[in-house]
Amino acid sequence: MLLEGFSRWADSWWDVGYVSELRDAYRVIAIDRLDHGGSDKPHDAAEYQEQLIVSDIVAVLDAESIDRALVWGFSLGARNAASLAVMEPARVAALVCGGVVPVPVLEGRRERVLAWADLIRTEEGMRRWLQSMGSAEESIEESLARNDAAALAATVESLADWAPAADDIDAPSLWYVGSDDDGGFSADELEVAGRLGVETHSIAGADHVASFRRTTDVLSIVCPFLDHHRP
Repeated sequence: MLLEGFSRWADSWWDVGYVSELRDAYRVIAIDRLDHGGSDKPHDAAEYQEQLIVSDIVAVLDAESIDRALVWGFSLGARNAASLAVMEPARVAALVCGGVVPVPVLEGRRERVLAWADLIRTEEGMRRWLQSMGSAEESIEESLARNDAAALAATVESLADWAPAADDIDAPSLWYVGSDDDGGFSADELEVAGRLGVETHSIAGADHVASFRRTTDVLSIVCPFLDHHRP
């Protein structure tokens, strides 16, 4: 199961070539979480509480008669994937988190999240945020056209009060980030990964967006992990 990043859509996994590389060996399911792609876009932050997002993911697994899945999320999708592993551990055979890892920084978290929500309420703010992530101009215009700013802001507001923590995850895990994505792994993240036996990889010279778009580099580290842990 593939979970897309913030302000993107399930098609993204097809667009950059992940699905074409995975589908011969796996049954691949990618979903648009609430507020993304073809899914509904409510403006109330209460609609995006993490347990509700997880219940949506579980509903898809149930509808597809899947008891356990390899779950791979990128960015916001990595947070959702980790939350699924915390709240519904029996459904996750193994977990891949790209771009964001489940080591929450608690100090000042609420203030930072609400400032982010305020920023992306406007087109100019959203444009600046996307540029800071490494998005190309064409991708920025597509994101602005396909998203609902008020819904995105509500999604972000919902992140202020809770985040999944690696210590609460039992599933075998792999984390990867770009070396140029906010400096790569922090010392705290590496300490947690080492203590819990999490496999970590850095994508050399990649910012946040590039660490998704460099498909060949990412698959070279993720595929052996998936093959080893497939149910």
